[in-house]
Amino acid sequence: MLTTQDAQTADSAELQNVLTRYVDSFDGYTQAAEVVGSQGLAAAFLEIAARRKSIVENVATLIVQQGGKPDIAGSPEAAIHRWWIRVKAGMTEEEFKATLVECVHGEKELARTVQNALDHGNLAVNHAAIVREVGAELKETIHTFESVIE
Repeated sequence: MLTTQDAQTADSAELQNVLTRYVDSFDGYTQAAEVVGSQGLAAAFLEIAARRKSIVENVATLIVQQGGKPDIAGSPEAAIHRWWIRVKAGMTEEEFKATLVECVHGEKELARTVQNALDHGNLAVNHAAIVREVGAELKETIHTFESVIE
């Protein structure tokens, strides 16, 4: 059985992992909005980025409340993904759809991170509820992108 300290450490680690992926998502959508040729898509990306920033702030606050220091640097994998987005600036229609496919790929990775955090069972009950809510937002975003791709 985990001690209270061990449970809190495990909870903080899960929250940090979710936080890192949401920082990645915020950064990626912000950058994609800058380089995409479609104003409508840029606006959609900025809307998603704003939701992700709110989630980043909320999860970081949870970590601080536990006495931790949230790391908001993002991951090296996401930096590579953002590089790919810069390369694809000035896209054709086919490239546009390829970008959406990449968005879905990134969203599914983020959804896996969220689901893993829930599956591990290390989150406090109130934290798990928050993570479930952000998972629902992810499913909605994935569905939206997939409907545009089809």
